[in-house]
Amino acid sequence: MARDITSGFQTEIEADSINPCILVKAEFDSGDLLLWSGLGQIMFNGDTYNGAGQVLSISPVEETQALRANSVSFELSGVDPTIIALANTEQFQGRTITAWFGALDDTGLVSDPYKMFSGLIDTMSSKSGREKATVVIVAESDLIDLRAKKERRYTPEDHKAEYPGDTFFDFVPGIQDRKITWGAGL
Repeated sequence: MARDITSGFQTEIEADSINPCILVKAEFDSGDLLLWSGLGQIMFNGDTYNGAGQVLSISPVEETQALRANSVSFELSGVDPTIIALANTEQFQGRTITAWFGALDDTGLVSDPYKMFSGLIDTMSSKSGREKATVVIVAESDLIDLRAKKERRYTPEDHKAEYPGDTFFDFVPGIQDRKITWGAGL
């Protein structure tokens, strides 16, 4: 059995027929964009996902044994003008986007879909034509954080960012140029 797959989901994907679906959650400051590859609405993890039908497409999600970040493209074509406005005005870079592979049965979504991608949005572009508008989101997997340098400074501001209220580094500038004579007065 693959990792992170529950027994209920495993049973569903091993059945004679499967009704697959993809769920996508893009987290923005103005609110989450929740879409799924079917029609209508579906509930998952307490959120209501709106059906995007055939207008939602995702590039293949690669998983390798090498420790490297892979990118995935999410494309929405024929989209609502509010999503185009979101692409043009919202601060999107570095926001989280997650995609799950799920299965549907007669009652709806089978519990615990498989998380097939989680990452950070890198670019988001939009194209408006006469007949349709398209938004393309390119995201890098969470492993992209491994390449980011973690720079730290030994300053009061940097220290307080992690430990608010701690005044340890407030005294460093005062002793930096102080002349201390060791052993004087003994």
